[in-house]
Amino acid sequence: MPMTLRRLAAALALGWLILLSARGTAVAQEPGPDPAGATDAAGARGSQSFFRWMAEASGPIGLVILAMSFYLIALIAWMSMEYRRSVAVPDRLVRELGDLLAIKEYTEAFSRLSESPSFLGKVLTAGVRKLPSGQAPAIRAMEQANDDATMAMEHRTTYLATVGTLGPMIGLVGTVYGMILSFRVIATAGGSPQASQLAAGISTALFATLEGIALSIPAIFFHAMFRNRIARLSLEVALAAESLLEQFAPGVRTPHPLAASALGPQRGSPGGPASS
Repeated sequence: MPMTLRRLAAALALGWLILLSARGTAVAQEPGPDPAGATDAAGARGSQSFFRWMAEASGPIGLVILAMSFYLIALIAWMSMEYRRSVAVPDRLVRELGDLLAIKEYTEAFSRLSESPSFLGKVLTAGVRKLPSGQAPAIRAMEQANDDATMAMEHRTTYLATVGTLGPMIGLVGTVYGMILSFRVIATAGGSPQASQLAAGISTALFATLEGIALSIPAIFFHAMFRNRIARLSLEVALAAESLLEQFAPGVRTPHPLAASALGPQRGSPGGPASS
C-alpha cells in the first residue's frame, strides 16, 4: 500500500484524536451541574446534534474504530485503483506487443515487455525467458509467476478481513465498557440514580456496538469483492499471456540438443528472444 495513503489515514485519525481530546479536556474542566440545573443540562444535551453526541459518547473506543475506518477507506481506495483490468492487462502494452511481433521485432518486443510493471508483464516475461527450453517449461513458468502475483494480491486483501473481524470485537469491548460505566453509577449513587447518568453509559455501549458493526460490514463486503476480482484478473492475464507467448515462440533461438547436452545446464544463460 502506498505510503501516501497510510500517511493520509494516520493524519486524519490523529486530527480527530486531538479534536476529541481537547473536547474531553474542556468538559472535564467544567464544574459539575448542581441538582437545580440538571433539567437545563438535559435540555442542552437534547438540543445538540446527533453526531456530536455520538462522538462524545463513543469515547476512546470510538477513536480506535475511527482510526481503523480511515485505514479501511484508504485500503479500499488503493485496491480499487490497482486491481483493475486496465492496470493488470494494459491495452496499450498488448497493442504494442502485437504490432512489434507482427513485424518480427522480437528483441524490441521483449524489451518493451520487460519494462512493464503490470501483472501481464511479469507473467509473460517469465514465460518468454523460459521459451528456449520449450513451450511446456515456458507455460509452467508463467503459471508459477501468475500464482506468485495472485498470492501477493490476495495477501493484501487479508487486511480487509482483519478489519472486518476486529470491528465487532472492538465494539464488544466498548459495549462492556459502557455497561461498566452504568453499573458504576448504580453502585456509587447510593439511592436511586438519575436516568441521565445511566443513559450515558448505555449510549457508550450501544454506540460502540453500532460503530463496530458498521466498520465490519463494508470490510467483509470489499474483501469478498476484491477476492473475486483478483481471481478474474488472474484468468484474464493467463489467457492473454498464453496468446502472446505463441507469437514470441518463432523468434526464440532454441539450442541444438547436441550442443545443450555438451554444454550442460547453465543457470546463468539468458533466455531472451532472438533479434529479427
